[in-house]
Amino acid sequence: VSADEFRAKEVNKATAVLATLEEKIRESQSKLDQDNFHIAQFKNEVNDQLINADGKLSNLKDIFDKEDQQVRNFKRENHLTREPSTLTTGKMLLGFLIIGFLFVFETIVNSRLLAPAMSRGLAEGQAIAAGVAALNVFVSFGVGYFALKNFHHIKMIRKVFSQIILTIYLIFTFYLNWALGAYRAIHEATGANALDILSGNASNIDTSTLQAHYPWTVDLTFTSMILLFIGILFAIISLIDGWLYNDRYPGFGSMGKLRDETKKEIDRIRERLSPQVNLKFKNEIRKTNEKKQFIIENVIRKEWTPNVTALQNIFDGYKRFIVDLNGALTHAVGEYRRVNETYRNTPPPSYFETELGKKLNENHNDTKLVFAGYSELYLGKNQIEKQMSTYLNKIEDEGDDYINLINDYHENEVNKKIEDIRHKYNAINQ
Repeated sequence: VSADEFRAKEVNKATAVLATLEEKIRESQSKLDQDNFHIAQFKNEVNDQLINADGKLSNLKDIFDKEDQQVRNFKRENHLTREPSTLTTGKMLLGFLIIGFLFVFETIVNSRLLAPAMSRGLAEGQAIAAGVAALNVFVSFGVGYFALKNFHHIKMIRKVFSQIILTIYLIFTFYLNWALGAYRAIHEATGANALDILSGNASNIDTSTLQAHYPWTVDLTFTSMILLFIGILFAIISLIDGWLYNDRYPGFGSMGKLRDETKKEIDRIRERLSPQVNLKFKNEIRKTNEKKQFIIENVIRKEWTPNVTALQNIFDGYKRFIVDLNGALTHAVGEYRRVNETYRNTPPPSYFETELGKKLNENHNDTKLVFAGYSELYLGKNQIEKQMSTYLNKIEDEGDDYINLINDYHENEVNKKIEDIRHKYNAINQ
């Protein structure tokens, strides 16, 4: 009875551990027995991406068609046969770079040429040169952009008005630079500075014959001719720069730019669609291989195998335990009977010659009965290795089959859909 109570106590301890192991084993088996790779979910993700791209391109294509129609209407209304010269970032930078260079160059050169004719030397020369350069470059650019563009406008009132503005500005600019050259020429001839010339206080100047504000009365020198040439040349270049900036015809470039930006966005989405989808497939293959390794390393090697091995050890350990317990019981009973026979006054009972009491019930030897609720999970060492190999092959085969499925889906379905979308939303200027 004492031995059986001891055995029952140990069985209870083992059962508590087995309950925990059973939960872990069944959980890991559930993971391993299920289908770990689902192509339906991945197909839905790819399809959502294609639908999203199709929706964006559909909206952009409608916008592009309207903008392209507006460009064609503009061309008909204004008798234009060419496409608009749209303003790009490169063209914009080039335009600003040109006028910036012209302004700096004219300011530096004219400062040095005017400095000797100024009462305060280079500083005053720089101030005057910068003012004239700003007029020659920046104002000329503005006049070219707003007036010269309308020079050939289809509406007569805009054409005439721009021609008047341009004519007045050209006359004024030519006069200003001519007068600046005249001041320089008077200084070279008389040595008087510009302030005295302007105020009429230069005593050595015949104001009746040398008047800078009447530059045609002054004979220009080589230096003053350079001043005049640079000013007029840079003013003309700036006018042309402003005229060419964002198309020669007013409003045409801006309208074309809107259309071209829409087309650029359409082309960007069309061109990026295939690489983005390819990247999605590439990432899915990578994640599939990572998932395979995760299941093998964590579920099989770190969850199922250690737990099923621990359960096997409990079952096998119990078999050794019951053998040892029966051996100890047999020895104890045998020793008791031997001592009893030595000291008793009567003959020993007949059952002393039997095995009665020397072993526990035979049912206690069978682990399937002792651990009835857990016996179906028991696997021997060879069985564990065989089942582990089965699981490994299952995960590898499932992963490889899944990769083959998504590659086939990519080649036979998705690529065709991408080409259909690219063809459907190909924006072409009409």
